[in-house]
Amino acid sequence: MITDIKQDTGHSIRAICGCLKLARSSYYHAATPTLRQSSDQQIGDRVADIFHRHRSRYGYRRIYQELSDEGIRCSRNRVRRLMGERDLNALQPKSFAPRTSDGRADKPCENLLVNNLPKRPNEALAGDITHIQVGEGWLYLAVVIDLCSRRVVGWKLADHMRSELVVGALDQALQSTERRPNRIFHSDRGSQYGSKAFRETMSRTGMAQSMSARAN
Repeated sequence: MITDIKQDTGHSIRAICGCLKLARSSYYHAATPTLRQSSDQQIGDRVADIFHRHRSRYGYRRIYQELSDEGIRCSRNRVRRLMGERDLNALQPKSFAPRTSDGRADKPCENLLVNNLPKRPNEALAGDITHIQVGEGWLYLAVVIDLCSRRVVGWKLADHMRSELVVGALDQALQSTERRPNRIFHSDRGSQYGSKAFRETMSRTGMAQSMSARAN
């Protein structure tokens, strides 16, 4: 830094400080980085390494966590500041939520509950699928409830939405409830509920299948 000023101005440090009415010691003190500045430089370099290694997808929270895993003590606010000073802006991922119903059931069934709502428990069951974000992926939860009591009688969690997911939830519901004639199972028109495996389970247990209208 001292050499740069000499080269840029062509004058000595003594002359420059005299013109500015500053003691030369003030310049030399300012030219020496403080412990905090040195620490910022070292941690900032590590922050940049992590940022670029993850292809600009890590924000300050993830970088802070990785620094902590490496034993580097640093607050989240400091990581955010160092990223801002170096113009390290994480890419924002596109928002994504998986569709759990595609409305593609083969030969959809009619809605048997339009004028036939259950009056007692165990007369009608209903199933649906929802998604749960875990880390950087998704899990899928199939649930079966009793439409009268609203009690959950069966469920299954998996990392896929194949027909085994809803069949597993129905099997658990069948094990936890008493079988009775003319029982109804209601769902949307998702392809899982229209699959061969699920309908074979329905036929084996003597349940009548019911489906909502499209997009309902």
